Formats: sequence, C-alpha cells, structure tokens
Amino acid sequence: MKKKTLEQMTLSGKEDEILARLQERVEKAIATIQELRRERDALKAKLDSPSDLQDECDRLRKERDEIRDRIETILSNLEALDVT
Repeated sequence: MKKKTLEQMTLSGKEDEILARLQERVEKAIATIQELRRERDALKAKLDSPSDLQDECDRLRKERDEIRDRIETILSNLEALDVT
C-alpha cells in the first residue's frame, strides 16, 4: 500500500476553487429544489380543495344577485318618481 505524502493529500489552489464553486452550485440547487417543493405543495393544496373554490364562487354569485336585486329596486323607485 502506498503512503500519500502531505503534498498529495492537500488540494492545489485550482482544485480548491473548483470544489468551492461546485459546493456553491450544489447548495443553490438544494435551495431551488426546496423552494419548488414548497410551491408544489401549495399548488397541490389548492387542487385538493376545489370545494373551497366552489363555495367562493357560490358566495360571489349570491352577492351578485343581491346587488342586482337592489339595483332593480332602486331603478323601479326612480321610475316611479318619474311617473308621478
């Protein structure tokens, strides 16, 4: 078995820079993957709750109908004023 000299065991400056850049890239990739996983989970949660969206849509339709009824009542009252 060959013994490694101290010189062989230490990295040269170039190799050290290459490893440092590689480490930065790996850490950046890990952060990106974690962010994408959080985004995916949030989107899955939205897809898993379509009933919430349906409830919101129903609520907005009901609100729209109430507003329409109020406007029709106001217009009827205005027309009644014009007739008299």
